[in-house]
Amino acid sequence: MKLDYLRVSITDRCNLNCIYCRPRENVKLLQREELLRFEEIIKFVKLMLPRGLEKVRITGGEPLVRKDVIKLIGMIASIKQIKSITLTTNGVMLERFALDLKKAGLHRVNVSLDTLSREKFKMITGYDGLLRVLRGIKVARKVGLEPLKINTVVLRGINDTETLDFVNFAKDNSLVVRFIEYMPINGRGMNRWYVSNQVIKKIIEKKWGMLQPDFFPGNGPAEYFKLKNSDTVLGFISPISKPFCQNCSKLRLSADGKLKPCLASNYEIDIKNVLRKDNTENEFNKVIKLVLDFKEKRRKISPDFNTSGRFMFQIGG
Repeated sequence: MKLDYLRVSITDRCNLNCIYCRPRENVKLLQREELLRFEEIIKFVKLMLPRGLEKVRITGGEPLVRKDVIKLIGMIASIKQIKSITLTTNGVMLERFALDLKKAGLHRVNVSLDTLSREKFKMITGYDGLLRVLRGIKVARKVGLEPLKINTVVLRGINDTETLDFVNFAKDNSLVVRFIEYMPINGRGMNRWYVSNQVIKKIIEKKWGMLQPDFFPGNGPAEYFKLKNSDTVLGFISPISKPFCQNCSKLRLSADGKLKPCLASNYEIDIKNVLRKDNTENEFNKVIKLVLDFKEKRRKISPDFNTSGRFMFQIGG
């Protein structure tokens, strides 16, 4: 199996506190010494190259709160086999960092944005930061971090009435909006928040007509469509209604060095100690074999996000 895509979380810290990402009480954060060092992340990336690794995405928490994140992007960009370096951010600090990220070698950003309402943004995230995010999106586009994708987790009773607003937002700003089904990590909020993407798609088609299937470059499992008679591209990521385990070639590396082959499972392998040894290749190969065996088995099993083991801020969003 080719493992061509790696998501690397570099911190579990975040400047927002989204209701579906982590509980707002009793949150235990990692200490600095528990985090993988940048050199160890690069060591892991290089060890993965013979297995087909070509695409790296930096995540968090919020990756832009990690000191020297620009340096890490530059370190990854210096590895010629890596063809795509992307970053997922909540956008709060994007206005400040966009230009330096581009200069360091970042290709694109995905911005997590669940509402276009200032009051709802504050309710979902615990922070009045929508205007900062919108400015960050504008600057990121200006410096060339495109195509810029907006990741919108649809939450019933909260932002599901904004579907058409997000389509207009995409049309007006040359963005790609991707509607993401809520994943009930550890069982949190399933019956309360989940909305099928089939419902969202029907809302859009009722106004704009049948969506046209479209190929759009990307690293993940989104299905892409164009609005009729338009260049506007919309994406749908549907892990509940249309699981995509059979085509998954992704690994997740947590900020504290846990290798997670499947988001919808509590199975993970601590690889930090392996990376901190001088002669790591043999042990690394054993770990990767375990990961490959696990992923092969998971292809035949429906995802169960109730047993993921960690919250999204700990896994890497």
